Amino acid sequence: MVKRQIFRPTRNLFKVFGFLILANNIQAQAIWDNTSFVHRNGQEIHNGQNNAINLDGVNIGSWLMWEGLMWGGGLISEKDITNKMTSVIGPVAFNNFRDSVYKNYITRADIQRISNECYNVVRIPFNHNLLEDDANPFVYKPEGWAILDSALKWCEDYNVYAVLDMHAAPGGQATHFIADPDSVDLWNSPLNKNRTIQLWKAIANRYQNRGIVAAYDLLNEPNIWWWPDLVNLYDNIIDTIRKVDNNHMIMLEGNNYAQDFSMFTSLPDPNICFQFHYYTFFFSAPDIPAWTALSNSLNVPIWCGEWGEDTLGGMQNKLTNIIRNPTNKISGQAFWTWKTVTVGFQNPHSLNVNNPTDWNNTMLWVTYNSPIVTPLEMQNGIDSFIVNMKLPNCTTDTGVANLLYMCAPTGIQDIEEISNITISPNPFSSQTIITFGEEQRNTSIKIVNILGEEIKTINFTGRQLVIDKGELNSGIYFVQTTDERKNVTNKKIIIQ
Repeated sequence: MVKRQIFRPTRNLFKVFGFLILANNIQAQAIWDNTSFVHRNGQEIHNGQNNAINLDGVNIGSWLMWEGLMWGGGLISEKDITNKMTSVIGPVAFNNFRDSVYKNYITRADIQRISNECYNVVRIPFNHNLLEDDANPFVYKPEGWAILDSALKWCEDYNVYAVLDMHAAPGGQATHFIADPDSVDLWNSPLNKNRTIQLWKAIANRYQNRGIVAAYDLLNEPNIWWWPDLVNLYDNIIDTIRKVDNNHMIMLEGNNYAQDFSMFTSLPDPNICFQFHYYTFFFSAPDIPAWTALSNSLNVPIWCGEWGEDTLGGMQNKLTNIIRNPTNKISGQAFWTWKTVTVGFQNPHSLNVNNPTDWNNTMLWVTYNSPIVTPLEMQNGIDSFIVNMKLPNCTTDTGVANLLYMCAPTGIQDIEEISNITISPNPFSSQTIITFGEEQRNTSIKIVNILGEEIKTINFTGRQLVIDKGELNSGIYFVQTTDERKNVTNKKIIIQ
């Protein structure tokens, strides 16, 4: 009979330093310095040490570029949200709200957790108005730079690459809410085109020596009927960037919302990656074979900058059969999105922000003008929203977390073969059993939560250890084992 011990965690928390930077997952982390840069090498993306890498991570949407849909509302733009909320609470209270979102929606703790989950990149969508007010063109805001500077510093601290994504150019590069359009859009305004070019020059000048920046993503999901205008704008932006920055890779998204790359018959720059977005709600099906053919014909990497917005089963199919299918030659992906307000009809995302009544009513009014909200109700909704958006108050979607989990090694052997350890059942709701392939003597076993806090350590001898849910909340935890020979394994468990 196999001897089993039962392990019931307590709530005592201790910090675990460097817990997830282990041999089993270190290849998933960014390897960078400020003298060598992520770049194109034929059809592959290479890091500064010239090793082929995939950029696998998440978008941190609705932080520096807002979409009503991600906040519990409808298909409304940042300008809609701004104007409607300002009309109720006034400009001073609204500006305080904007500052609070910038301060709390994504923080250092979010980037740390993204790193702990072994993603190696975040795509950072930003609205041009983070850096430049429409009423004061070509004058760049110190407070906007400070926000981007902080985000890049967090990425450096936790070894996560950043893709800087201009999600809304001056005027808007498309007419839909995702581009935060004006009455005069980007394509019909020489001024807005020049503002876009000069803003990218300023960004490149500031970050030319920041190796943590994997790429500049020039325009999110552009849409224009006269595609030569898009190619011409791309050429002008690239030429201007290269006057100050020859280091960074540049990502170009296709026309028709990052779907159509047919206008590219040659590379506008040697250090280019094409970025597509993989959603199945477009009017025409995503043309994966055409994008792979583009990669083959121009000898250029292709990257999936956005995907998701589907059922869990649909996302599993996309990830397994398309994005990670080696025949498609896709150099990684960024899931949309890291955080979103919980609304019943939405598809699953990584983290859910709880949606209290006053905030829900605020977003309904902003979108549909009903129900009517008072200034006090809107302010109460704002106060709750700011609290709920903070990482410790968000709820993990365990299905998405399990689907996207990146901490397994990418070598020839599977983690089970390397460690000869199984954990079953997993996920579990009451108990699970750790089974070792051989008798253990004086093996240290730690249970650590997603924030890197240690729940319990046990010195274990035997073959099987029963983990009891005990007082643990539902969510993701990690089991780290260290045997007498100092062999370390890192396994994920999910409590339902």
